[in-house]
Amino acid sequence: MQKNTLFRNSVKQSLMKKLYLLSLSAIIFFLFASYAFADHQLKKSKEESLVVHKYRMNELRKSFKNEIVEKAKSPKALMDTSKPNEKLKKIIKKSDLLSVLYFNGSEIEVNEISSEKMQDTDLMYSMSMAKSYVGYLLGHAVCDGYIKSIDDPIDKYLPETKGTLYESVSLRDMSNMSSGDAYFFQEKGYKKESTKSYALPLLLKRIPIEEFIKKTEKKHQRKQTFFYSNIQTDIVANALDKNLPGGIGKYMHVKISERAGNTEETVFLRDKNDWAIFFAFLYSSRMNYLKFGKLIYDDWKSDSCISDYLKEVLNKSVSSKETHKGAYTRYGAFFWTGRKPLKFKHFGLRGHGGQTIIINLDTGAVLSIHSIRQNYDFSKIEKIVLKELIKF
Repeated sequence: MQKNTLFRNSVKQSLMKKLYLLSLSAIIFFLFASYAFADHQLKKSKEESLVVHKYRMNELRKSFKNEIVEKAKSPKALMDTSKPNEKLKKIIKKSDLLSVLYFNGSEIEVNEISSEKMQDTDLMYSMSMAKSYVGYLLGHAVCDGYIKSIDDPIDKYLPETKGTLYESVSLRDMSNMSSGDAYFFQEKGYKKESTKSYALPLLLKRIPIEEFIKKTEKKHQRKQTFFYSNIQTDIVANALDKNLPGGIGKYMHVKISERAGNTEETVFLRDKNDWAIFFAFLYSSRMNYLKFGKLIYDDWKSDSCISDYLKEVLNKSVSSKETHKGAYTRYGAFFWTGRKPLKFKHFGLRGHGGQTIIINLDTGAVLSIHSIRQNYDFSKIEKIVLKELIKF
């Protein structure tokens, strides 16, 4: 009898110890993950910022289902005539700038990389640049007839939005960040989580996208002017995912990877309900990102439906309400534009921490920049590379 009691007590203590360790592990994980998404990275040491970078590159992906978009069957190499750029090398050495690529419309003119922190074929997180991929694929879906019109209501393609704030909101307004959902979602970057956060609870607590949609109510819809909320991209992405044959990943392979001649695969994440996550954390190589910019220009200059779509995106963009010096003042289909210092027609892709692609729609030149955090003078890089094409 005494032996049985001792055995039960031993088992109980063992279980309690395991539960304690699991709870402690969970606490440590969420503390670390929150740190990794924090908006105050500029205050951290280089060593700490590198830990954050590695978490985003590896551990985050392990927490979600990964959908792999295969590289092109016939990868294309861009001509590279670049020479060492000592000014950029100096900035890279002193900061967390990882990569600067500049394609001048014919060949790669600038090719600098922090070889200690990044390899040429690494799949780098996009942050919010992923949003522009959705806007681009939306155009192809319209051209191919899978989406009848960009002015159709979102609930026509994503029934889960019926009875929510988003019901009857057009795809155009959604992709222009003009759904009127400011009452429910108010976050900037990856700051402290609140009841109106989307990014952090989705990424850290694994709350499914659909749950965020269902909490919204039409009666609280604000005026439909520009308001940057991450969920709008994921809603449009999943409308595409559910209406494209084979889903958004297969379509992305056909419309981007194959046509751009991608040399590496691309990866995006799905939540536990298999909904695609595209507001951020698309993973692709530095060269693939550059080729995406080039592909957009190639489509822009073509005499085709997608060219007409891209021109309409520019013409029907809305005010971004950004007024600071050097601001992108216009926004359309998840692309930024209207930046006055740029002396050419352009589209911009922007992501947290300095991820940037600038596409010159006049010449086909593409500037692509990646970094862990923007602890450097971004405008200085632009001046070094773009020279007379930018004026502050």
